[in-house]
Amino acid sequence: MRSNLSAALRKLVVPNGALLAAAALFLHWKPAAVFAPPGAEFGGLAIAVASILLAWRLRSPRLMLTLVLLLVTERAWMTMWAASGPEIRTALAVLLPPNVAVLLLIDDAYVDWEASAWWSGLIAVQAVVMAVMLGTDTTSALRHLNRPLLPQILPGSRIPQLAALLFLACGVALLMAFVLTRKPRESGLFWSLCACFLAMSSANPRLAAGYFAAAAVIVGASVIETAYLVSYHDELTGLPARRAFNQAVAALDGEYAIAMLDVDHFKRFNDTFGHDAGDQVLRMVAAKMVEVGGGGKAFRHGGEEFAIIFRRTTAEEALEHAEALRRLIAETSFVVRGRDRSRRKREERRHHHRPRKLRRKRFDTSVTVSIGVAEPGDPDTPAENVIHAADKALYRAKERGRNRVEMHVARRLRAVVERAI
Repeated sequence: MRSNLSAALRKLVVPNGALLAAAALFLHWKPAAVFAPPGAEFGGLAIAVASILLAWRLRSPRLMLTLVLLLVTERAWMTMWAASGPEIRTALAVLLPPNVAVLLLIDDAYVDWEASAWWSGLIAVQAVVMAVMLGTDTTSALRHLNRPLLPQILPGSRIPQLAALLFLACGVALLMAFVLTRKPRESGLFWSLCACFLAMSSANPRLAAGYFAAAAVIVGASVIETAYLVSYHDELTGLPARRAFNQAVAALDGEYAIAMLDVDHFKRFNDTFGHDAGDQVLRMVAAKMVEVGGGGKAFRHGGEEFAIIFRRTTAEEALEHAEALRRLIAETSFVVRGRDRSRRKREERRHHHRPRKLRRKRFDTSVTVSIGVAEPGDPDTPAENVIHAADKALYRAKERGRNRVEMHVARRLRAVVERAI
């Protein structure tokens, strides 16, 4: 429990929270003459535009629309500062948190054009209304937004209390979303919202521009981190994906062992209980693999196949840890959930051409795995041959009845190498 909490806090603070802290230190430490060289006022604009293009390329609509919102808000805020428009700035401070909160309703797993169009239309309407107010005397109506709601809260602050309360509510919503998903998107939205709050609370236009730029940098970092997770981590199980495994294998040297693991009768389980139950099996196996001893690092290799790399470990030592993992998985009671579980709205289920008929009641069953372990026969053995040997041992475990661990001994591996040559 404590390790999960520390991991969640680390994901929340690094790198987005650290970026905001670094920006705050820089903005308040650097002298104004150094901080504001010629053209510095366009720095935030350039960062936002570059991040928007990156988010578009990586097909992340929520982060892309967040950057558009930040860009529009920053330009309007700084323009109103120069034009002495405090009422419009008040309206911007009140409108920003709800607009960010609405972005949570957009599914970032795919480009939701309909939701994105509705949100963009909403922003456009707000911009038109404020432009009309700016050209008339109706801005006096916006002065009511500055009325204090709670006199003891934020006395003397430049940001109205209504906006501060909305920032707080939106921040809580973003934190709850992060707790549920543990995704860098929600972390980036939270810290960029904090940066915008600091920008709108600042009495210095240069500091405000700097914090808006920091917000754009934070969201841009979230785009990059999201792209990294998509490429190197498996979203279903949370384990490092095959690309991460290939990179880890390429860096192997010295003494090591590789174990290949496959879920027994997974296709039969999928056909009987449905793809949702199959996903539950993969998540359960991945959760147990994280607990493997011997310093082993687990990866999802593809489908129902997983891999474990044991550094500075012999095959015999890895065999013991693999056997302990096999027993742990076999002794774990697996609950097949009822049909009501399948009614969750998930993109892959909505587009599945043949719905599965799942059992209505929950019941316990067991899941077993077969594991093959191998090590290099000599220091010059390519890692690809070790993987091939571990696969051979895995197939042998399946041929001998499944739910077992087999080791490819060094002499057999040398024969495999010789045949490969």
